[in-house]
Amino acid sequence: MITIGTPRWSTIGISFVALILCVQAQVPGFGQCPKVPVVEHFDTYAYLGRWYEQEKYPFFFELGGKCITADYSLNPDGTIGVLNTQKNSLTGNENSITGSARIVQSAKLAVKFPSAPFNVEAPYWVVGTDYKSYAVVYACSDLRGLISAKVAWILTRKRHPDIETMKKAYAVLDSAKISRAYLTRTDQKNCGDDLKKVTKGIFKTTSIKG
Repeated sequence: MITIGTPRWSTIGISFVALILCVQAQVPGFGQCPKVPVVEHFDTYAYLGRWYEQEKYPFFFELGGKCITADYSLNPDGTIGVLNTQKNSLTGNENSITGSARIVQSAKLAVKFPSAPFNVEAPYWVVGTDYKSYAVVYACSDLRGLISAKVAWILTRKRHPDIETMKKAYAVLDSAKISRAYLTRTDQKNCGDDLKKVTKGIFKTTSIKG
């Protein structure tokens, strides 16, 4: 999560940070980020592997994308490798972005993509998951409690999950008081099996870096 520690900000400075918040998360609001519960005793190893994006809040970096996947693996240095892949809905071209995540506290992670326009850490909170079928992820950044920007994702282990799996994810959102009103469906049709599944890595004996 982005935190602001400088006592005074010029109008330009505030606008710049606000821009970063809005680029990272696409549902803006006033006030500070709400308190959202996360998974207790989060099992990072069980969470590794491939996830398919099913629904999300509108997100700048995924505009025009389909067949979106997220692969998590364990890096030799103890951080978590992140590989996000998608296809362009119009051209069918595939593109991806790589980054890393570190554990901040239990199910609260900080993700960074060096090649992104704003090379800053973004929050990644796992609100609920059974590790085998679904995960609900939430992110919120705020500027001194004045404005905030939110993103929520529903991820599944299967590209085409059953209704019961989605109901479990919806229940997590409702319990955490995360609005479903902004969710949009991710197109996972006609994706093919050309995207090689990333394994959980070979470094299981390495401690996960926090």
